[in-house]
Amino acid sequence: MRESSPFIHLFKTSLGYYIYDVNTGQVLKIDKAVYDYLENAGREVDELSLEKVNLLKKEGFLKSNRVKITEHPYTLLLPDALQTRVCNLILQVTQNCNLRCEYCIYSGNYDTRKHSNNRMSFEIAKKSIDFLIEHSKKRHKIYIGFYGGEPLLEFSLIKKCIEYIEKVAVGKEIGYVMTTNATLFTDEIIDYIVKHKFKLTISVDGPREIHNRSRIFANREEGSYDIMIKNVEKIHLKYPKYYQECVKFNTVVLTDDGFSCLENYFRGDELFADAYFSSSTVSTAYSKKDKKVNYEIGDKFIQEQQYELFKLFLGKLEKLDLKYTSVLLNGYFSYLKRLETSRGQNGRMALPEKWHRGGPCIPGVTRMFVTTEGKILPCERVCEIADISHIGDVEKGIDINKAQNILNIEKFTEDKCHECWAYSECTTCLQCCDSNADTIRPNILKRCKQVKNTLEDALKDNAVLSELGYDFESDSMIGNPERILDEELYDV
Repeated sequence: MRESSPFIHLFKTSLGYYIYDVNTGQVLKIDKAVYDYLENAGREVDELSLEKVNLLKKEGFLKSNRVKITEHPYTLLLPDALQTRVCNLILQVTQNCNLRCEYCIYSGNYDTRKHSNNRMSFEIAKKSIDFLIEHSKKRHKIYIGFYGGEPLLEFSLIKKCIEYIEKVAVGKEIGYVMTTNATLFTDEIIDYIVKHKFKLTISVDGPREIHNRSRIFANREEGSYDIMIKNVEKIHLKYPKYYQECVKFNTVVLTDDGFSCLENYFRGDELFADAYFSSSTVSTAYSKKDKKVNYEIGDKFIQEQQYELFKLFLGKLEKLDLKYTSVLLNGYFSYLKRLETSRGQNGRMALPEKWHRGGPCIPGVTRMFVTTEGKILPCERVCEIADISHIGDVEKGIDINKAQNILNIEKFTEDKCHECWAYSECTTCLQCCDSNADTIRPNILKRCKQVKNTLEDALKDNAVLSELGYDFESDSMIGNPERILDEELYDV
């Protein structure tokens, strides 16, 4: 793309033709003649269409500005933030798990750590909590999460941590978070997590025959479904209000049986019918070259998923009762809503000369992940054995230079990023990089096509919903839907 050409991305839907204006982050509806002119720079155009293009420029669109210098706007603020605004501590209380899920990134099929008997001592947990308290002076609410492996293998340590943090976090509101396979719940554990209002994420991959394909106990060739579902039912029955407010589910999609078999199961079971779900496919990040990590989703699955997405949109447009729509897609719809509302609020008229693409969070501030050995990483999803992931430890604290290096990860690919139309909405971070420093750039670039395809699909979905009268801010239909760009703007 030439530097002087408009920094835009063109797309079309069944309802019309659109520009995603990279500098402003806005989506504009245009007519076909203008679309064709912008798509084929330099082609002849009629006078009216040229006037429309000039009017768009007059309104502040179609600028050619690109970022020239890579620097995250939070770079200079990071030292102070790490001193006073740390708010989310995640403790890896164990590296062990009572399951051996085939697709788990700790299974040995990936270039990252494996399951082990390493467990966190209370001394390290205590130092981590002290660090959180000391470096959260400007935060009223703090969070502490417990992570594994399976964190409930260390329930006694979790209780000691909570007793300690409630003693030292004077004047602060504390939120507790945990992801679990739900096989180790006892009445005591359930009562305890409810008492402390844990935000729980429970892993469930579908009905028994699907869940048990990969989620198998470590000490016996037996699936975990029956025990998991019994414990979920117990929470649902004994604490229905807590269940509704604090329990959500995560599904790893690993079947080629089709989307409907998952959807029908979750929608048809009262345990899940009104629950919040996040879903993901099997990760290929860090996968070893000599190991086959391959759970390809077939055409049948994709077709059925798109049909359910169509039904969800009908529900949002008040053409179908939402009870008939997919619970598995509410994570995607949340993404659509975040995308639409964030674009509408940025107030930007041009990209600054010095900036950073979307993707990285604020290392150590947004999240601070502490391993069993006391090493500090930016989150629980990065490769634990990669040098770049280690930004400090509980003894010495966080190394500002290392944290700033991760914050400015665009530097590895800035030549490509500065010309990318998905710049502001990129979602790529350190999470996609493995333990080999030489592969950071290719690993990042490998995700580009996926990021751009996902963003374009989301922009199309949002454009159609907005055209048909759905308002993302109020999460409802509006009486007289406005077009994304008022047609009267073209009355020149």
